[in-house]
Amino acid sequence: MYMVFRVFKKVWMPLLLVVVIALGAYAVVRIRDTLGANGTAAAAAGNGGDTKPFNPKHIAYEITGSGGSVNVDYLDENGQPHRVDNAVLPWSFTIVTTLPSMSANIIAQGDPAVSGLRCRVVVDGQVRDDRRTDEYQPFIYCLVKSV
Repeated sequence: MYMVFRVFKKVWMPLLLVVVIALGAYAVVRIRDTLGANGTAAAAAGNGGDTKPFNPKHIAYEITGSGGSVNVDYLDENGQPHRVDNAVLPWSFTIVTTLPSMSANIIAQGDPAVSGLRCRVVVDGQVRDDRRTDEYQPFIYCLVKSV
């Protein structure tokens, strides 16, 4: 009898822990079945691609000035950089995006014949950035951090 008590004394805590974990797991399974949690997860996964449409944003990059040509770097609708070498002035480019937020950035470097270099970023008909320089071999940029 003393031997049984000694064995029980050593294993009662781990045995109690196993019983508590088993009861907890059983309770969680029963509650999930009762509330239908598995059905809700499956229904939500099927609607993941349904997004409400919204109006796309029209972003116009404009470079103006007189004489010469410019090298232009800009970000497209996916935020990828592009370069146009020796663009004739005036130069403009319009992109359309459905991204909820993006940056619009344009950089222009004029040759020595360019004067009055100006850049503009127009978003949905509203001028968001407008800069001008009259320097020799002008360099200019326009940036809208959040379109």
